[in-house]
Amino acid sequence: MRYTLLFTFVFFLNIGNTQTGPGGVGSNDGNSNLVLWLNANTVTGTNGSTITSWNDQSGYGNDFSSPNGALFNTSAINGYPAFKFDGSSLYFERAFTSKLNPINYSIFSASNPTSSGAYKTIVSNRDDPSDASQRTGFMLYCRPSSNIWSFWTGQFGTFWNTINAFTVTVGNWADQQIHYDHNSTIKKRLFINNSLEASSSSNSNVNTKKPYRVGAGRNESTPSFFFNGEIGEIIMFDKTVNSTQRIIVANYLSAKYNYTLSTNDIYVHDNSPNGDFDHDVAGIGRVNAANFHDDSQGTGMVRILNPNKLEDNEFLFWGHNNGIREAVEETDVPPTVGARFDRVWRVSEVDQNADAVDVGAIDMRFDLTGLGPVTPSDLRLLVDINNNGNFNDDTPITGATSVGGNIYQFAGVTAIANNSRFTLGTINVAQTPLPIELIYFDAKPYQDYKVNLDWQTASERNNDYFTIDKSTDGIQWKKVNKVEGAGNSASLIKYSSIDESPFKGISYYRLKQTDFDGKFTYSATKSVIIKGQENSEIEVFPNPSESQLTLIGSKFELENISICNVLGQDVTKFTLQNKYSSTKCTIDLSLLNEGIYYINTSSQTKKIIKQ
Repeated sequence: MRYTLLFTFVFFLNIGNTQTGPGGVGSNDGNSNLVLWLNANTVTGTNGSTITSWNDQSGYGNDFSSPNGALFNTSAINGYPAFKFDGSSLYFERAFTSKLNPINYSIFSASNPTSSGAYKTIVSNRDDPSDASQRTGFMLYCRPSSNIWSFWTGQFGTFWNTINAFTVTVGNWADQQIHYDHNSTIKKRLFINNSLEASSSSNSNVNTKKPYRVGAGRNESTPSFFFNGEIGEIIMFDKTVNSTQRIIVANYLSAKYNYTLSTNDIYVHDNSPNGDFDHDVAGIGRVNAANFHDDSQGTGMVRILNPNKLEDNEFLFWGHNNGIREAVEETDVPPTVGARFDRVWRVSEVDQNADAVDVGAIDMRFDLTGLGPVTPSDLRLLVDINNNGNFNDDTPITGATSVGGNIYQFAGVTAIANNSRFTLGTINVAQTPLPIELIYFDAKPYQDYKVNLDWQTASERNNDYFTIDKSTDGIQWKKVNKVEGAGNSASLIKYSSIDESPFKGISYYRLKQTDFDGKFTYSATKSVIIKGQENSEIEVFPNPSESQLTLIGSKFELENISICNVLGQDVTKFTLQNKYSSTKCTIDLSLLNEGIYYINTSSQTKKIIKQ
């Protein structure tokens, strides 16, 4: 069995990077103009719970938090989560960060506001001194009562420059965009649902000291102007994106949050009549020679690049049906193919008038990280050329090559056309199985200082068992529990386990999955903080020691004692423990070789030296 997490966050104007940002614009490695990406779909939480931190996915680590946080709605729209703000106290904040206060910027938000008689802030990094002589920064508000959208920017010695939209989006999901280009004649632009609704030639001054807030304003003082409604996503670039990139990000958001764009609603296969291919939408395109974007991957596993005939006013978008990315479909395949992904993608290859176009031959890359062994010659690209919804009557495309990092490419593909579907297959299920997905793995504090561990698989093949490991540093790991797998399954299966004796403070958990043949893979690591245990630090002396150590600590700590070497091997059986009381014991190290060892108690690890 092999698996990969569904949380794939891997992205813009720096074309040298893999374009794995929203819609395929920017990268999430901290090396592109994508400087902030708050995506509710990356948050783990239960429905209705208060979440106090919202982590940035841009790679720059511009995480937001506050004691109040916001309420988490696990299925706000189209199966995707969002944060609920109450209009009175809920918000997120980040201390002043120069990276989030550029001269030029583009900001996108996806929200569903609730009508109220107060200002409702999406984003704000303003500074409004009492003497009004140094107004700086920007705000995006939904205005009181009228609920129209308003983009404010600071000016020295005068009032805020304000431009207002005319479309009201109360009770509906929609995008809001604010763009500022200091070098342009028209510097400020406000878009609603990708339609330009207001602009201005006014200059703006940059905030140099106040925090950045999401869901609240009045940054120079205690928070106010709280947002009322839901926010699913905030995206910021420290450069004004070009027209093509703006259209791509807007189509990504509209497909995900299930609304129709007023202008340039180019990707249409997110609509129910077309199959609801709403997920991980990305695109390439060209408005003109100065405004193009020809390399995108987005949040999914498919990257398309190098179109050889992309002309003005042409776009290629793709999204999938959220099927399992595992080769479990063995019926709807051509005769030479053993199985294909359950997941299917669909394409819009059109101009801005929705007329079909041909962007030419393209390179298509699939990121198969976590999907087990892959022999490139086994892979087949399947394209529903006759557009009848089936792949079993189409000719498979060969020629896949490895380009490194578990990425496989079909170069110069010409079979993709407007409205066509595509997927990935294998001719050798044994050698290139393209198997299991782990839907999630989660670790959370539980009652009485325990940790609850949950995970779910979409399906399993040759899965022997799972092992849960924990660590205080992410280097030295200790086994917590072993859980038997299902062997082979095509159904959703939930698993759970409890760590009865977690480490005090911060600790890390990972899930190891082992096949019947002994091959294994690890999940992403999850961190947990256990607070409030009444356990003092254990004392270990003498250290270094030639033979005998004494340990003094709480009853809880000394209930479980083990010793491992620097390789993580358990050497407890080569020592002798003698407990004088529930809070004191000795350990004889005489049989151990000289070197460094680690003593593990119920929630602590101590380094010792045997001389």
